[in-house]
Amino acid sequence: MKQPINNAEASWRQWHRLREEGLAAEFGWLTLTSYQWLPSAPGPLDLVPGEFSVADGTAVYTPAPGGPVDDYDSGAPVVEPLSATLAEDESRYWLRVPAATRGGADETVVELGVRGGRYMIRTRARSTPARDAFDGVPTFDFDPAWALAARFEPYAAPRTETIGSFRADTTLTAEIAGDVVFTGGPAGGQRLAAEQGADGSLTLLFTDQTNGDSTPAWRFVNVPAPAVDGSLLVDFNRTLVFPFAFSEHAVCPAPPRGNALDIPVTAGERGPAARA
Repeated sequence: MKQPINNAEASWRQWHRLREEGLAAEFGWLTLTSYQWLPSAPGPLDLVPGEFSVADGTAVYTPAPGGPVDDYDSGAPVVEPLSATLAEDESRYWLRVPAATRGGADETVVELGVRGGRYMIRTRARSTPARDAFDGVPTFDFDPAWALAARFEPYAAPRTETIGSFRADTTLTAEIAGDVVFTGGPAGGQRLAAEQGADGSLTLLFTDQTNGDSTPAWRFVNVPAPAVDGSLLVDFNRTLVFPFAFSEHAVCPAPPRGNALDIPVTAGERGPAARA
C-alpha cells in the first residue's frame, strides 16, 4: 500500500511546483532563442535589427532606420544610440523587438549581460519549442534519507576561484566561503566547497555518479544558513539542474575543482536530458 504523503514531502512538492512555474514563465529559461557576443566594432547580430558594439566598457545599440526597436524599461522606440554599462555576472532586459518589426514573428526580448569579461545578448521569445512542450522537470522520488547532516567550515577569508562553465568559450569566477563537510549518510567524510549569500545561505555545485546517465553533467543545491556551531542539513531532494539542461543558450557555472561526490546522488531533479 502506498504510504501517505508527510509534511516534508508535501513541502517538497509545493517547492518543486513553484520551481516549474518559474521555468515556464514568460521570457523565462525555456524561451531562449540565441546567445551572441557583442562585437568591438559596430555590426549586426541575429534576430535584432540595428547594430551592436562595445566601447570603453560600455555596450552600445544603434537602431536601424525604419525598424523600430523599443527600450525595454520605457517602452519608447529607440531612435538614437542606446548605451548600458554592466559589471561581471550582471544581466538586464535591454530591448524589446515588437512582432511587427519582425514581420509578424513572435515578439523578442533582448537581455544584455556580461559573462567572462565580455558583453553578450540573449534573445527570448514568448513561444519556443521548449516552452510549448514543457510538462515539468523529472525528479527522483522524494526520500528523507537524502537530507544529510553536515557542518560548515568557513575559510578565514573567501577565496576567488576560476571555474569553467557550460560554454567552452567562457571562464567564470566563484567566491568560495568555505567547505561543507558531510558528517553522516552516504556522503559521510566528503566535502564540497561552498559559495555563501548575503543572508548566510550556501550554494553547492557538484558532480556525482548519476551525471551523464540520469542527470546532466552537474547540478546544484541551495542550503539555509548554518547554525552558530556550523551544523546544517543538506537536503539533496532540493537539488536543481542548471538552465543548460533545457537550452544550449545558457552559460551556467561549473563546480569548483574537487566538488565531486563519489556516490550516485539519486535525489532532486533529474533533468529533461543528460547533456555531456
